[in-house]
Amino acid sequence: MSCYFENYVNSPKLLCIKSDLSTVSFASFWQDVAEQQAQIEQLETEIWALWEQDSYEFLVLLFAALNAKKQVLLPPNRISDLEKELAEQNIYFLTRQKLQFEVSQNSLKFDQNFLEQSSVYFYTSGSTGQPKKIPRTLAQLFNEVAGLNESFELPEQAIAIATVSHQHIYGLLFKLLWPLASGRGFYQNQVAFPEDVVDVEKKIAHLNITNYVISSPALLKRWTTDVVLQECITVYSSGGKLDSGIRPFVNVPITEVFGSSETGGIAHRQEDDALWTPFANVEIRQSEQQELAVKANHACTQDWILTGDKIELVDLDNLKSPFKLLGRLDRIIKLEEKRLSLDAIEHKILELDDVSQCHVLVVEKEHRQMLACVVVLKDDAREKLVKGEKSTFVANIKAKLKDKLESIAIPRQWRFITQLPQNAQAKLNKQYLKSLFQPMLLPVVLEQKLVDAQAQFELEFTPELECFKGHFSTFPIFPGVGQVGFVQHFAKQIWADLQWCNGFEQLKFQELIYPYSVVQLKLTRKLHKISFEILGDDKTIASGRLLFALQEEA
Repeated sequence: MSCYFENYVNSPKLLCIKSDLSTVSFASFWQDVAEQQAQIEQLETEIWALWEQDSYEFLVLLFAALNAKKQVLLPPNRISDLEKELAEQNIYFLTRQKLQFEVSQNSLKFDQNFLEQSSVYFYTSGSTGQPKKIPRTLAQLFNEVAGLNESFELPEQAIAIATVSHQHIYGLLFKLLWPLASGRGFYQNQVAFPEDVVDVEKKIAHLNITNYVISSPALLKRWTTDVVLQECITVYSSGGKLDSGIRPFVNVPITEVFGSSETGGIAHRQEDDALWTPFANVEIRQSEQQELAVKANHACTQDWILTGDKIELVDLDNLKSPFKLLGRLDRIIKLEEKRLSLDAIEHKILELDDVSQCHVLVVEKEHRQMLACVVVLKDDAREKLVKGEKSTFVANIKAKLKDKLESIAIPRQWRFITQLPQNAQAKLNKQYLKSLFQPMLLPVVLEQKLVDAQAQFELEFTPELECFKGHFSTFPIFPGVGQVGFVQHFAKQIWADLQWCNGFEQLKFQELIYPYSVVQLKLTRKLHKISFEILGDDKTIASGRLLFALQEEA
């Protein structure tokens, strides 16, 4: 198979299945791209940010902008702070342009120079949690698509269904660029839950085509055996290690993909404890410190890239050798002159019967570094925590760890939440986890979804929140003024033009919020009015409308 998309420019084959079950052919898509390109060429700005939840709209604007010789940044979200930060650099978000004149798709040019000159910039959190931009050319991206096609076999008519965002390189490659280059199609919307994947399968069943699912460990750990995939060939998982024991819950094979924004895809496997197999177009070797080095024609550089991962090669002289991952080298720290492995500490904590997941990190308190741990407890243990005293519960955990870890390796500070927060790429949000050990003014954001004028948050109220202090010492509750406060915060974080709240309507506080509560916050925008609803245990906890001054009024 040729790896380049020009083979299907005039094809009547199905490319996109929209949410209303209408379809878009390859030919119609490229005509749409040509029309948008002609309009975007008229724009003076040379660098554009592209954040579009609709996969079809995203793909049109991406290729239209690149054909118009614009640079494209793919931010992980479109929250207010990022939007303002980019605007200070004269970078704005690209949207579909109104057609001012008709054009032919013959205006599109797909020569090698175009592929090598067209750059897309991805944002990645890296190992530190600090975002950085990674450039990748279209030539590199389609080289990676060619590698996928050599490494995996899929039927020609398979449709991609994704639970991950196309804003990240994994979703972009597997959901959009691979189908675009191979004559396959994709389902337009990103889906949120395992049940949604099955619902999509039922919706498109009349087309009599198979599918493959692009997902992440965060979603797959929620899978249950009663969610049965019908026409799915395989599930791909990337963005982190898949927990062992998940595969039996899914009735099709799960292929784990290991890689990064810098290197692209590195290797894959289909069993929990299996060795990793490098992709067809990837070469690997290990340094003297057993650090994984990667070389690929799809990476951001043609030189060898050190990844920070410790590995064990099966065959040291084979650049295609299978390998075992042994953890991150950058998680070896020095604390009070003692070398400690955060991975090893986590492994010992996970041996405790009460612990389901955990993340150990280094925090600073009063100019002193110490270990801290964020823990997801099993259900029965969490029930004990909620009913008892946190200090007693933590003391019990520390006592059990004395037989497993030396004293300095036992975390001093602990936070207990129902799930580890993920960032927009479904990866562990390391920077956010650190903030849980600072004075806490806002509830923990476990999940966040934004669709047009609606936003939904899953929030957890840890007992360390400042608003619990003084309300009340023997019966803490989260006060209404604090609820209005975090509604304002999240609304302004999402919509950049909201300035200050200058009024309220129909405020109602019907139920109480206690420590360890997990609630859903729904925000709906209509002009300057933000309606909110806080839900928990199938009850409405609070609701109302906030009235904001808008940016143009300021």
